[in-house]
Amino acid sequence: MRGMASGAAAAFLLTLGVRPALAQDLQSPTSALDAPEALFVPTPLTLGGATVEIGGIARIEYDSNIYAQAFGEKDDFRAVLRPYVELNRKGGAIDLTARAEGDFRRYFQYGSENAEGGKVAAGVDWAPSTSDKLSADASWQHIIEDRGEPEGNTQPSIGPRELNALEGELGYTHQGARIGFMLRGTASRFRYTKAIDDNRDLDNLGALARVMLRVSPLMNGFVEGFVSKRDFRQVPQTGELNRDSRTYGGRAGIAIDPGGTIRGEAAVGVYRFDPRDSRIDARTRLSAQVGLVYSPQPRTALTLDGFIGNVATYRTGVQSREDMRFRLGVSQEIRHNLRGELGLVYRRSKYFGTGLTEKIYGVTGELEYALNRRIALAATARWSKRNSTDPLDDYDRTRAGLELRLHY
Repeated sequence: MRGMASGAAAAFLLTLGVRPALAQDLQSPTSALDAPEALFVPTPLTLGGATVEIGGIARIEYDSNIYAQAFGEKDDFRAVLRPYVELNRKGGAIDLTARAEGDFRRYFQYGSENAEGGKVAAGVDWAPSTSDKLSADASWQHIIEDRGEPEGNTQPSIGPRELNALEGELGYTHQGARIGFMLRGTASRFRYTKAIDDNRDLDNLGALARVMLRVSPLMNGFVEGFVSKRDFRQVPQTGELNRDSRTYGGRAGIAIDPGGTIRGEAAVGVYRFDPRDSRIDARTRLSAQVGLVYSPQPRTALTLDGFIGNVATYRTGVQSREDMRFRLGVSQEIRHNLRGELGLVYRRSKYFGTGLTEKIYGVTGELEYALNRRIALAATARWSKRNSTDPLDDYDRTRAGLELRLHY
């Protein structure tokens, strides 16, 4: 049940569009390999009744279009350092986790793009019985926005957009012999660091209820309902649209856990976007989410991740925005110390109230060579292209890097 609950939580956050449309690099798909002879595996330190894992990555990367611009592209090299430390304590019915990580970026030529980010998070799981689990998670994160995201900042005169995110989550899961249910609630607060971005500050509240039916030892069918409430901090001035809204809906799907050849979950349904401002049209649209892993053999994994739903928008004149995001990936252990990944990315952002539609296509690749259990070298490459009904939003971008990975 632990894997299914965590997967459901991730799907829940995506479905509600709780996060504003925060930018993230087009990373290669998360490795889903579970090869029995994997070499690059951490060996945590023991600290009393807990274990501690320490590690991080150091990367040198070339970016052909650092501002993600349609014209006058600027290229540069950058150094990226991302250290982390993670503590886990498992004892009886209670599991505790805590993690701190950093994100430090330094550009060789365009120093205005330098930035520092990071995250601290903690969580607790309590399983009073084999059928029940309660969980609580909280995190604070300083996020550096990527230039290439929809509605991302492309102005060279202004550094990368940054914000602070405070998030919390409470959940309860019960799984009986045949019937189960899950309840989950979230709260989020996003505050941008520059005054020019004050109109982006917002708060979110969300809730999800799921009823599950065990159809086989490895599979649950489920139906779920969700609701989220989005409140922007900035009060609209006379004549401005009130962007506060509620989004609610329902879906039906399947969850395969712990699974064998196939694991994960997929669901489809509808969402209802209900804006507070009467000048913005309410609408009912398709809602979907999928997170599946297919492993025909232990050293091969195919992954499919996707989402269709309403997300926050800040673009002037736009009433609402819907994103469709899909990522198809393949991971392969070539040798016991050599692993490769390849991913295809598609993203469509549709802006209601205008005729604007943006589509992002991407290819990601990675080759990791493990020297031993604690050190690995990796080569990464990412190509992305955005086509838009507004030619000024088009761009092509290539990024390639060499990376040192450490963990203990």
